[in-house]
Amino acid sequence: MRFHMQALAGGLGALALGTMLANAQENALVWVDGGGAYHDAVQKEILDTWKAPDGMTIVSVAGTDNAKLRAMVESNRVVWDVYNGDNTWGTDSDGKWLEPLDYTVINKDDIIPGFASTYRVANMIYSIQLAYNTDQVKTKPAGWADFFDLEKFPGKRAVMDYSAGGIFEIALLADGVKPDELYPLNIDRAIKKLDTIKPSLVYWQSGAQSEELVGSGEVAMVMTYNSRAYDAKVALQMPVDYIFEEQILAAAYLTIPKGSKHVDAAMDLIAYAVSADVNGKLTANLPLAPSNTKSEVNPEMAADLPSSHLDKPYAVFDDQWIAANSAELEKRYQAWKSAQ
Repeated sequence: MRFHMQALAGGLGALALGTMLANAQENALVWVDGGGAYHDAVQKEILDTWKAPDGMTIVSVAGTDNAKLRAMVESNRVVWDVYNGDNTWGTDSDGKWLEPLDYTVINKDDIIPGFASTYRVANMIYSIQLAYNTDQVKTKPAGWADFFDLEKFPGKRAVMDYSAGGIFEIALLADGVKPDELYPLNIDRAIKKLDTIKPSLVYWQSGAQSEELVGSGEVAMVMTYNSRAYDAKVALQMPVDYIFEEQILAAAYLTIPKGSKHVDAAMDLIAYAVSADVNGKLTANLPLAPSNTKSEVNPEMAADLPSSHLDKPYAVFDDQWIAANSAELEKRYQAWKSAQ
């Protein structure tokens, strides 16, 4: 039996939902992810096809919350079993809240190098990329240097309002730093470059907002998730296009909270999710690349997958470095943003 709790979660308080899950804990494995179209794809392609142990049900919950997971572990009231977090979660600094993954069960040999580590393994690959409004930008940009070139490409720019989301990285790439030499980040150099376009910047807080900003023409260019750029162009039919040059790769990662009552089953489900036969199925309707190098992808989606453009210059977020320096990144970002 499968339970899809996205709508139910919206109608219940966190405490009520937590109590319900706790009551079902003896025979229910709980999967948590960020929601939306990805949540629905996971349900269809992974959870509905996995063979659970006899007598076990699967509860699918939309809405990740790292702080809530930590609180569950620290209070010994863990009701989540597989947690599908973003690229900021699951590094070594989060180890005290997570079970180490068993790579005798999970085959990491076929996972893209760098996307499987002690506490996490990538379920899919996405990227931060440059998207632009085709009514305003008539010449295709070549990379982040063009994002910062207001003379050649006039108009406002939109950036993610998040210190660890790539704003410093795109500034350094625009300033000539090679993708494989980004870290440790030279924040002073990045801020100096950001200052050159600061009066023209608009800050977005959600992926949907990034789509609207560039699709409406309020900004000429935006740094955004590749899936959001695809959605604006293909699903919403906005005057938007995008490039994969100098994209920054990231991933959604599968982890197991420490104290899960179903560690063995969770490990088996993760192994299934990242297996060659299953991992590529998320590309049926989404431009999210498989982490498994042997997975087949939807050929109609292939051109829009970050993994299809690794012949062009690209960078990869150094999540370990970012986690270790997150406080300093946030401090410097807020000071720069508020400065006149």
